[in-house]
Amino acid sequence: MVKMIVSDMDGTLLDSNKNFPPDFDQIFQELKKRGILFVAASGRSYPKQREIFQPYLEDMFFICDNGASIIHHDQWLYKNTLPREKLEKLLTACEQIPNILPILCAPLNCYYQPYSPAFEPYLRSYFSTGNILNDVYSVSEPILKVAICDLQNAAVNSYPKLKHELDDELNLVVSGELWMDAMNPFVNKGKALQFLQKKFSISPAQTMVFGDFYNDIEMLARADYSFVMENANDDMKQYGRWIAPSNDHYGVTREIWKYLSSADCFLT
Repeated sequence: MVKMIVSDMDGTLLDSNKNFPPDFDQIFQELKKRGILFVAASGRSYPKQREIFQPYLEDMFFICDNGASIIHHDQWLYKNTLPREKLEKLLTACEQIPNILPILCAPLNCYYQPYSPAFEPYLRSYFSTGNILNDVYSVSEPILKVAICDLQNAAVNSYPKLKHELDDELNLVVSGELWMDAMNPFVNKGKALQFLQKKFSISPAQTMVFGDFYNDIEMLARADYSFVMENANDDMKQYGRWIAPSNDHYGVTREIWKYLSSADCFLT
């Protein structure tokens, strides 16, 4: 029996217009009634996730910043912050790469340098709060991760350059077409999910996970009920036991309804 359902947000639970499936509230209330935990797992920081899930905050958990933090009831269950020397080395390396904007993600704030208007829609979409600083090296607040918005495509521009420079020191992951993230080694959504599984004595056999991108690979491996979305890149589909309908066809809620209607249907 599934006791925990974990879903990525962008490209997975949310459609292309960043909206919930029309039946999400009904699904959420049904999971609550059955005592099944719901976890949103995202590269997004907590303030933006909190804004999106406002009606459901009391009854769910958040894996944020690609696994660098876990929150419930506005309380941090887990944080993993970047050492100062690694942060500064990363920022120095970013200065050599054109058309990118590093965003320092603290628990409740983010920090970035003055930017060109081309970055504005992406910042507005993914961050609720922001502080523009001429000198981001001056930030003294603990930083969970650095998100990098890359207008030239993260997979071909910033990611290979930073991986060559910093692969031994940071976990670098492409988290979207224009996004990559840098966290401490071994920080990922899978490790965060493992923390919650241990906390609540929930096994992979009792866990259902939905994802669509490379930053979801580790958490898909932590669930026997693992779904990769139809809209995912083809090379992602090997990481799920099943393929769910696309995010624009509300694959997450469709597969959850299917499970709730026939609890053993995926294992027969």
